[in-house]
Amino acid sequence: MPRYFRTTVLVVLSLLAGCAQQAVEQAKNTSPNAVPQQTVLTQSPSRPALQQKPSKKPVIFTSYETPASIEIEEDIWQRIRNGMVLQEYFEHPGIAPQVDWYSNNQTYFDRVMGRAEMYLYYIVEQLESRGMPLELALLPVVESAYDPFAYSNSHASGLWQFIPDTGTRFGLRRDWWYDGRRDPIAATEAAIQYLQYLYNYFDQDWLLALAAYNCGEGNVRRAMKRNRKAGKPTDFWSLKLPRETRAYVPQLLAVSRVVLTPEAHQIALPHIDNAPYFDIVDIPDQLDLAKAAELANLNEAELQQLNAGYSRLVTHPEGPHRILLPIDHTQSFKLALNSTPREQWAPIKQHIVKSGDTLSEIARKNRVTVNQLRKQNHLKNDLLRIGQRLKIPGSGVDTPLAGYSRSYQVKQGDSLWKIARDNKVSVKELAKWNNLNIREPLRLNQVLSLYTEGEALPTKQKKVRYKVRRGDSFYRIAQEFDLSINDILKWNNLNTKHLLKPGQQLTLFVDVLKI
Repeated sequence: MPRYFRTTVLVVLSLLAGCAQQAVEQAKNTSPNAVPQQTVLTQSPSRPALQQKPSKKPVIFTSYETPASIEIEEDIWQRIRNGMVLQEYFEHPGIAPQVDWYSNNQTYFDRVMGRAEMYLYYIVEQLESRGMPLELALLPVVESAYDPFAYSNSHASGLWQFIPDTGTRFGLRRDWWYDGRRDPIAATEAAIQYLQYLYNYFDQDWLLALAAYNCGEGNVRRAMKRNRKAGKPTDFWSLKLPRETRAYVPQLLAVSRVVLTPEAHQIALPHIDNAPYFDIVDIPDQLDLAKAAELANLNEAELQQLNAGYSRLVTHPEGPHRILLPIDHTQSFKLALNSTPREQWAPIKQHIVKSGDTLSEIARKNRVTVNQLRKQNHLKNDLLRIGQRLKIPGSGVDTPLAGYSRSYQVKQGDSLWKIARDNKVSVKELAKWNNLNIREPLRLNQVLSLYTEGEALPTKQKKVRYKVRRGDSFYRIAQEFDLSINDILKWNNLNTKHLLKPGQQLTLFVDVLKI
């Protein structure tokens, strides 16, 4: 008899015995004037209490709902196994190479599943609540190696590797401050919507839906049309699809098979509790992630992994200001935040109004809205006076304006290239310091901020997991991220003789402004 079945039987018998004992005790204590005892729910010291669903009204602390269940699995893996529905394909010969690879890569499972611990419970909850196969919780293993900062040369980003157009199609916000594709909550919701759409589009065939998730429904539809015309079957295994897609679906099936029976494949899965890892926290104002980590007594790197959607390491000026925190840090964070003055929540820089300044131009340069500037400075209208000091919402990675060594006023005949050459800086640096589009012409008398020669612009980098695509080369990847080939080789312990393979994972350290 399986262990989980015996556990269920024992739980049911215990409940029945408890009910019988409770009935005896109630019979002993019943009297005409007896007052019914109030049921008190207590939290077990060894497990976190079940979390409540977020309120529609913004509050400081919310969390997602944990459905009540008689049988609660000890770890997340057994819960995933119980929700698998694609086992009929686990012995298909088409997945044999992938099964063999995963079965011989314990270190890969250690590394990837270690990252997955932060997100797995939440993703399983969302899939299970919609009645979807729990194999899909393993899809980010294939897509991103469970790294929210993973980025590809096709501009796909995040755990679920959305390209910009598909992300926009499924409601993922993306601007200078925030990229919903990297947000574990927003991206998971979008991925589930997309997978549900594809499942229905392809007549409830999960393999075709997964293939379309990788290469687009148009490619799958055309491949099916070609097969129908040739009198061939139109199942996944019979279609002529891109090489990456033909390996992509077997990869998910292979990972799922290993998770189902790890011992048979000589793989040890790390223990991951079947319990929430993080709380979803709503904050009423802009908050710097470094400050949040300090208040929560938490490592900054862990906080950034949970809140990868914020490109400037600070919540969006216009909100919402939701952040994710490990569940055992939320209480201390709450106490610390409530005792911290709001003006200390995020860095605020100042702009001193000069002749010719307008509120709209200042807002544009600082990537905020006019309404946000009005609100921050309690302005009743857009009129400014020379010398007036305006508070600009903190960006988390901006260098304060006082840090610039000097200004330069654009003259007749100037170009970005000429100014950069004369001041011994690169065009990219000059454009970045002034939030300029390199392709747009400069305006006469426009004021630019410059660093002196040899003075470095402070930058913040993020570790990115990049999945090599077909046709990639070190040169192409270096160009894409404005990196040197030597750095890429050094970070990955490679040399120039190494040949890149599709699906290979590279570690890159990329300026956050370039992601």
